[in-house]
Amino acid sequence: MRRRLLRAARLAVPLVLAHGPLTGCGIQETGVVEAGRPAVGDLLPARETRLLLFFYSAEGDLLPVPRIVDVPWHGGGAPPDAQEPQGALSALAAVTAQLAGPDKEERRAGLSNAPSLPDTASAADRVLTRGSTVEVRLRLKVRTLPAPARAQLVCTAAYAAHPQGAPSVRLVGPDGRLAPADCPVRPVPAPAR
Repeated sequence: MRRRLLRAARLAVPLVLAHGPLTGCGIQETGVVEAGRPAVGDLLPARETRLLLFFYSAEGDLLPVPRIVDVPWHGGGAPPDAQEPQGALSALAAVTAQLAGPDKEERRAGLSNAPSLPDTASAADRVLTRGSTVEVRLRLKVRTLPAPARAQLVCTAAYAAHPQGAPSVRLVGPDGRLAPADCPVRPVPAPAR
């Protein structure tokens, strides 16, 4: 028994002596070393369960705001020849929600519609998506809508029709048609993987 203890002690001494210099060898701490690309993921909820609405922040910036919906609303009264994105909520649902304005949580976060945008969801009539243009038909005068209100409607319809907001949007009202416009808010391209 004594031999075993003596032998274990002989083996332990070199390990302890070797460990001492390794822990205090003077290796300096370094900063973060970048290696590879950052992880990228889509943080938005699935298009089947959310609307992407555009509201103004307290600072006046137009921001995309995802809104989760309990029951997906497909179609929304578009004629059969109009193209709706597969698996996405209808553009009419998005425009209707935009006109209804921010919900309680969104208002608490300081988000709002442009003051000139009517707060009546019934102003939305139809949204048609054909090719690279989305036509939003409203029951309100579009020619007198100021630019901030137009931008909200254009962005909401464009992103409802396409994940990157690619289509141009034409607003149509009882007072006529506006020229097609693009959403001024563009997605930030994800880095190549």
